Amino acid sequence: MPQGIPEHIIDEIRQRCDLAALVGEYLTLEKRGKNLLGLCPFHSEKTPSFTVSPDKQLFHCFGCGASGNAFSFIMKLENLPFPEAVRFLAKRAGVAIPERKAPCSAEDSLKEQILALNRLAARYYAYLLRESPGGKKAAEYLHERGITGASSEMFMLGYAPPGWENFSRFAQKKGFSPELLLKAGLASSRGDGSCYDRFRHRIIFPILDPGGRVIGFGGRALDVGEKAGPKYLNSPETSVFEKGAVLYGLHLAREQIRQEKTAVVMEGYTDVITAHQAGLRNAVASLGTSLTQVQARLLRSQAEKVYIAYDADSAGEAATWRGLKLLRDAGCTVQVLDLPPGSDPDDLIREAGAGAFRELANRAKPLVEYQLGLLKRRCNPAVEEGRLRYIEEALALLGALSSPVERDLYLKRMAEELGVSEGALRDEIKQKRQKGGTGHNLALKDQTNNISQIKVNPAEKMLVSLMILDPETAVLVSGSLAADDFESEPARRAAGAIFTLAARGEPISGERLINLFDEPSMHAFIAGAATDPSLQDLPPETMERMVKDCINKIWHTKLSRQQQLGQQRLQEKDRQKSGLDEQARKLLREHQQVITRIKRSSCRSGGGEEFNG
Repeated sequence: MPQGIPEHIIDEIRQRCDLAALVGEYLTLEKRGKNLLGLCPFHSEKTPSFTVSPDKQLFHCFGCGASGNAFSFIMKLENLPFPEAVRFLAKRAGVAIPERKAPCSAEDSLKEQILALNRLAARYYAYLLRESPGGKKAAEYLHERGITGASSEMFMLGYAPPGWENFSRFAQKKGFSPELLLKAGLASSRGDGSCYDRFRHRIIFPILDPGGRVIGFGGRALDVGEKAGPKYLNSPETSVFEKGAVLYGLHLAREQIRQEKTAVVMEGYTDVITAHQAGLRNAVASLGTSLTQVQARLLRSQAEKVYIAYDADSAGEAATWRGLKLLRDAGCTVQVLDLPPGSDPDDLIREAGAGAFRELANRAKPLVEYQLGLLKRRCNPAVEEGRLRYIEEALALLGALSSPVERDLYLKRMAEELGVSEGALRDEIKQKRQKGGTGHNLALKDQTNNISQIKVNPAEKMLVSLMILDPETAVLVSGSLAADDFESEPARRAAGAIFTLAARGEPISGERLINLFDEPSMHAFIAGAATDPSLQDLPPETMERMVKDCINKIWHTKLSRQQQLGQQRLQEKDRQKSGLDEQARKLLREHQQVITRIKRSSCRSGGGEEFNG
């Protein structure tokens, strides 16, 4: 439980928070029977396996095993500790949390402090852009780039003054330590142990996560030359900021992306701001030149089609090449805009308008067509050496395609363009495959919580499911079994929690059980048990028969273990050659009693009602 937050407050937040509506703010969900189905945001997949149960207020991914309730979802997606997830959902649900200081883990405390410091920094820089004399030059630059005051406010733009310790001194007066400034990446360390501002005389672009929290900053230098430093300077990675795991502008673009099921990925901050200002509100930036696997997965959870609109230069082309495969492996339909030489989206939209950009998007090239065109420019098939190199690299590309139809289409085009036999190209692909020259190199999935990897006795898992689905069953089972009678740890711990709730007369549900455990593996087990499709809407008589069968099997398994233990103890006595003393005779009697109970339990169809542990 989160420290300092009363249990009844947590229950109120849980009751007010609708999981389907919450997940729907992040993912595109479709109705499938009683449940909702979408693409999992926690691993790469092309076929939806992420299920939300509105009735049970639980989610479960049958691909990677990610499971839980509203708190679990926010913790995992927003990278929040449990107390922060509770506060996040409390604000959303309009529930007031009484503030009470309590100890928390050092890691969670550090994250909260950095987030608070980042909020202060964003407000500080934004104020200086609006009000300080030094901010006028920054405001003039933004005006020249066509960025309006409204856009500056929407993206929380700011200005860092040229002094060495302006923000550091301001933050320390507000109670933030130099050590925290360093850990937040807002200051750098001198040799004498003091610190100085990381961002100086720069336009500041706060970087927000999908939940709207300021997690980092980007700064553009207003001066040129060696003394000015790099043109763009980002925050270093911290405990709350991982550059490759966030997309600039997603907190503003998410709604439009989900409506259109389409996202446009650009390179820079001003590209995105200009696009949003022009009405292209599904634009985001990759915070660098190359998309990462995490960013690709994040995009796929929001969109079906992704347009790549990187700068038309060699760096942009190289970045596009790296990012395209990641997006395709994540399940996106990928198309690439062919920008005019030397231009970027910002220039194009400001000079020709949003209509010209949309027209360019309508003529965007499919992924493979773009890649083949790029290979042509690199290899120059007009000359013999370049022609052979182009064939080799193009066949490696086509051989890795998962769609035979798509591969055939491009092989035919390639044969016609080069004037070579289509059969010869196919033979070459076969030879490469035999040598292991082509492969899909698919993105790895997050299998850390895969429910199939959690080893649980089937009867125990089924009985836990039945107790969650029918609280009256939990009362019946608690009279026949104890938690220690469950052999597998996940089932034993879940059953123990269920028995405790039943004894107190408290409600039993998968959502409530999940909050009693911190481990993702337990969340996966409980959510999987609560949402097992084969056990939904069972007739009462069927459920009663299944409960009795499960109890009997669990007892039979327990007695079999006791028999094996008894045999081992008797064999040990025999090896000691001490004869059948009184202790050995007692063991033998207990062993015979166990065998008798096994025979009796094997003859019954139910059998659970006669056992009291």
